[in-house]
Amino acid sequence: MRIALLRTRDSIQRGARGFALVAAIVFLFVILLLGGSMISQAVQEMSNASRIKKETAAFNLAEAGIDYAAWQLYNNGSDDLPTTWTKYPFDGGRFSVTAKQWGSSANTIELTSTGVYRGWTSKVKVVGVFLDNPTGPQNPVFNHALFSDADLTMGGTFDLIGDVHANGNITMRGGPSVDGDVSAMGNIRQQGSADVTGDILDHQPRIPMPAIDLAYYRANATTIIEGDHNFNNDTDLDGITFVDGDATINGRFRGKGVIVVTGSVHINGNASLVNPTDEFAIICAGGVRVNGNCHIEGWIYAHNVEVPSVFEGNGSAEIIGGVAADVIDCSGTLKVTYKQVDVEMPGNNAAPPQFDAVSWRRIK
Repeated sequence: MRIALLRTRDSIQRGARGFALVAAIVFLFVILLLGGSMISQAVQEMSNASRIKKETAAFNLAEAGIDYAAWQLYNNGSDDLPTTWTKYPFDGGRFSVTAKQWGSSANTIELTSTGVYRGWTSKVKVVGVFLDNPTGPQNPVFNHALFSDADLTMGGTFDLIGDVHANGNITMRGGPSVDGDVSAMGNIRQQGSADVTGDILDHQPRIPMPAIDLAYYRANATTIIEGDHNFNNDTDLDGITFVDGDATINGRFRGKGVIVVTGSVHINGNASLVNPTDEFAIICAGGVRVNGNCHIEGWIYAHNVEVPSVFEGNGSAEIIGGVAADVIDCSGTLKVTYKQVDVEMPGNNAAPPQFDAVSWRRIK
């Protein structure tokens, strides 16, 4: 009996060891399958990431070709069309862009740009027009107390003397006051009791914002400031003051000129004039933020063709001059009394005709 029990115990142990071996083999097989699947997925993800990187680089090169052609047209005109430019600005990549007349209008140009990067190709087509220089000394944008290149919302704390225009929709909430016309490229919605003394005109033609030619302003500047700068005392102006950085303003200005800022502008107090005959304007490629209670005696122009420049404020701003920006976002009090600008703003008669894109589509 004891021998039989021992034999049975050995058989059970051998069976258990055999089952454990089979289970271990099955477990190892499952691990190998999962590992192989994970490796295959990782390889696929790396391949997708490489493809996306190349595809994005090709698209960015195509966009760079459009920018390069627009720069060429701005500086050299369109007398030699059709023409093609090919550049190799990126390691392993290139763009080739062709400019030709579109339709029967001599001022309408078609740009077709192809970007190539390591076997990947992207193509972009843009149709634009050359903007005629204004008949007056300044661009039509500066005929308005408030000008937005996008949708504009005016609340009950807006008090404007002069015309208002938006290259989008306008919403008037509460009781904003406008002593002038209100016009928009889109719709004008009134949600409250807006006080408008002039005409309310929707579906009006778009008024393109003139580009800020930073290279022109730097080349013609009487004063160049490298890096950030704080205008916190009396500042003498004579022509163009060029700031290659951010600017903070809380002071007075004497003379006549423009302050051109490549970065952002923060107005933390008053920006006033020493003498009644003085005049200045802020031209900013970044955003403009008004902090606290400010009294500003000058024009503010904020525009960027790549990233929209925003004029914003949550305090109380009183401006004698005007504001034109890609986006206007003010939750505080904004009072603007229009004053005609008489310094060298973008798009004046001295500048070359500008190329403004009106149609964009990605072909490939």
